[in-house]
Amino acid sequence: MPQVDPGGLTRNRIATHIFFGVQGFAFSLLTSKVSVIQKQLHVSDGTLSILLALVPILAGVGSVLAGLAMRWTTSAAVLRVVQPTVVAVLVIVPHTRNLYQAMPVLMLFGLAVGAADATMNMQACGLERRYGRSIILAFFGVWAAGAIVGSAWGALGSAAGWPLSVTYLVAAVVGVAATLYAGPMLLKNLRDETVVKDAEGRLPSIPWRPMLLLCVVMTLAYIGESSVTAAGSDYLTKGLKSSDTFGGLVVGAYTLGQVLGRFRGDLAVQRFGPVKVVRAGAVVCAAGFAVVVAASGPYMALVGFLIAGFGLSPLVPQAFTAAYANDPTGSGVAVARINVFNYLGFLLGAPLVTGLWGAGVTHREGMAVPMVMIAVIVLLAYAFDPRRAPKPDGGRQTPAVGGAETVPTLGT
Repeated sequence: MPQVDPGGLTRNRIATHIFFGVQGFAFSLLTSKVSVIQKQLHVSDGTLSILLALVPILAGVGSVLAGLAMRWTTSAAVLRVVQPTVVAVLVIVPHTRNLYQAMPVLMLFGLAVGAADATMNMQACGLERRYGRSIILAFFGVWAAGAIVGSAWGALGSAAGWPLSVTYLVAAVVGVAATLYAGPMLLKNLRDETVVKDAEGRLPSIPWRPMLLLCVVMTLAYIGESSVTAAGSDYLTKGLKSSDTFGGLVVGAYTLGQVLGRFRGDLAVQRFGPVKVVRAGAVVCAAGFAVVVAASGPYMALVGFLIAGFGLSPLVPQAFTAAYANDPTGSGVAVARINVFNYLGFLLGAPLVTGLWGAGVTHREGMAVPMVMIAVIVLLAYAFDPRRAPKPDGGRQTPAVGGAETVPTLGT
């Protein structure tokens, strides 16, 4: 095992935090202004739905391409290109005036978001392996915090009467500057210490079978998340007959729950292990959705969404960690693969709930669907057991966190 510089890892960790925060900031700032952009482009609700579905599909493609790129480059190199691209797209969006102008911009945004998500998580998982303890939930906590700041910045721009172009330009300048500053501090060569290529220069293959349950969990988790972010406000305004103000607070309550859970979740993983934390998180999240379904008014529903966010907070980060454990070489391919199911769940969640509403199912019954989906994760939590990870050729278990063998680099 090569010597590890704790100071260098600290710089790597700070840089990765910055990239996660900028990603959450940019994504939230764009999505929070969907209604404004719809009016700007003069598109119908049906066309808007197609556009919104196109972004996660292209993001899945971007994630796959990022995994393929690991055959000849590193996650740091890709991330330093695609993350500024995500932010820079914000400058262009306000200047599009019709669907034909907006389409290539949204396509670029989707591809860049997917590649950035995949390579950010490669960085986070690589750092976690070097630390030998759970640190990944904090990265996702910073993403959620960045999303809150992005939403708040967009709201401030609207309240101040700024043109969307001004709001986005300032955000893009700050975001690009942050990524340019942090880029040189990223973990440079994730693969150099461990990857052994065959005689033809190919990376070792990573079997799908050990990852299938993790992919299912990732899909179910994002079905739950997209049900909140895309259908939660409709549930309050149409199902509970609340005001638009309360409907606008749904994502904030849910994201606050995630922030609270993720900034302390790593300690729970270190103490109890990933299986118990994932199982407990699924139970709490399902309970949060049960509160939402049973809510007699908007206040109770908002509490339920906060609880759901708190419970869901460890599931996705731990899925990335478990996937990375299935990649003993640290190539990043496994992370890119499971990241695709993030977008699959996002595509399925909101249409599933809203589609049931359109078919005559009550709003309460429709919101019970993600509750059941999340509850299934309780049965699948054993997939996060580090002992299920494959062993490299030497026979030693893949280094993992939370109760399994750890890398002897930094003390827990």
